[in-house]
Amino acid sequence: MNKPNIIIILNRLVIGGQAVDTIPLAYYLQQYFNVLILYGEKEADEVEASFLLHQYTGLQLKKIKYLRRTINPITDFFAFLEIIKHIKLYKANIVHTHGSKSGLLGRLAAKYLGVKVIVHTFHGHLFHSYFNSFGSWLLIHIEKYLAKISTYIIALSEKQKDELVNQYKIVTANKIHIIPLGIDENNFIQNDSSKRENFRAKFHLKENDIAVGLIGRVVPIKNHQLFLDIAEQVIKDNLNKHIYFFIIGDGSGMQNLMNHLDKKNIQYSPKNNNSRIVFTSWVEDMIWAYYGLDIVMLTSLNEGTPLSIIEAQLCGKPAIATDVGGVKDTFLPNKSGFLVKGYEIENYVQPLLQLVNDTQLMQQMSDEAVKFATHNFTKQKEVEAIKNVYSQQLKNN
Repeated sequence: MNKPNIIIILNRLVIGGQAVDTIPLAYYLQQYFNVLILYGEKEADEVEASFLLHQYTGLQLKKIKYLRRTINPITDFFAFLEIIKHIKLYKANIVHTHGSKSGLLGRLAAKYLGVKVIVHTFHGHLFHSYFNSFGSWLLIHIEKYLAKISTYIIALSEKQKDELVNQYKIVTANKIHIIPLGIDENNFIQNDSSKRENFRAKFHLKENDIAVGLIGRVVPIKNHQLFLDIAEQVIKDNLNKHIYFFIIGDGSGMQNLMNHLDKKNIQYSPKNNNSRIVFTSWVEDMIWAYYGLDIVMLTSLNEGTPLSIIEAQLCGKPAIATDVGGVKDTFLPNKSGFLVKGYEIENYVQPLLQLVNDTQLMQQMSDEAVKFATHNFTKQKEVEAIKNVYSQQLKNN
């Protein structure tokens, strides 16, 4: 029996949640389907996630060089034509898009060619905190149209589904289903002490030092400035001299953060290796980083389902995260971490100190983190759920 042909379209194949989720998913789906992945050109401040292709071998991929994050009618039109060409050549039975730009061009191309099953996954959304009010209004109306031409919409969390159905009215409830992100947990639960030792040796951390990390692209929406403000208060007020703060990632906002610290005369690494604020830039081996850290923090203004929180828990790290988007569905508030409402510095400093000063609480939250993440976010569950969606939609259409 011939396998159905599926095209998966990503915005970009770069270090970040979308690629880290989708590449392993495509790899395991190959048991049941023929899979082709189309992906766009990375931005100058991003790093391609080539390590995923070494880990998950044998995938078919094509780069659409005109598919880019920036809006440009000319390059977007050429990207649209390229996507049409590949859908035709591959004789796709299903087109599954991930991300806003690929979701727009990919779904329009699939509709134009009469593809029977068009699926879109919302990894996050751009409906607030990205654009001005007109831009947000326009985007919402575009997404409403795209939802109409989609056969099926996937949300990653209960909160995200509620936003899409009730708050922004993008899609009707009967067309949307929740499928949480899946993590290839065997890659994470290693109990490999050498990774922790290596990370901490690299950054000159002692046994009783606490490493707190914020992970992701350094752009305004991730609100790294708040993370620096938290670090500044802890250091300036000498609340605990053993806490070190790590920004893991890179992006267009990096220089602004460094300029801010320079103006305030606050030391940071790599400029000064003895400082307690550390910029690591991109890290390919995130498992090495998670094991080296003690706590993962998230301060975003808008968020879908943050992969960093899930992955950190698989490595036994509690989270301190702002209550936005689907964040509260990724961990157990007050059991595997702390959920914070709003952006007051003190509301983050207080649970941080509570964790740091109570080793028993830290251990309890660490144990709960592993249990919760392994129960709720396995790759096997995600693959099975997506396979069932594809099969059901092919049957119905």
